[in-house]
Amino acid sequence: MVCAAVSVRISPNFLERIGSVSLTHRWASSLDINLISDIIIEACNGLPGTIIAESGDLYNLEIWRVKSILGRDFKYPQTIAERTAVELAHHISLAGRRLIREGRDMQE
Repeated sequence: MVCAAVSVRISPNFLERIGSVSLTHRWASSLDINLISDIIIEACNGLPGTIIAESGDLYNLEIWRVKSILGRDFKYPQTIAERTAVELAHHISLAGRRLIREGRDMQE
């Protein structure tokens, strides 16, 4: 599993600035909320602001529960810019996963 955290400044409709990107990966045979929350916390470590993620990424938990698990301000995307930021993180995560898998395949 690969998690990408993207620090962005946004307006309601646009990404204004990309500050930094953080990638974290873990090998796991199965996923649960503990693993997902741990990797999100690790990826977001040192990045300021509110964490935004798709509801399905966190098992459709209520926002107050996600905030208590992550220990950070959290929300599901509501604006075009927030959805674009989540989409950007998904693309970075997928690219990182592909790079990790290719590197692992070359070692074998």
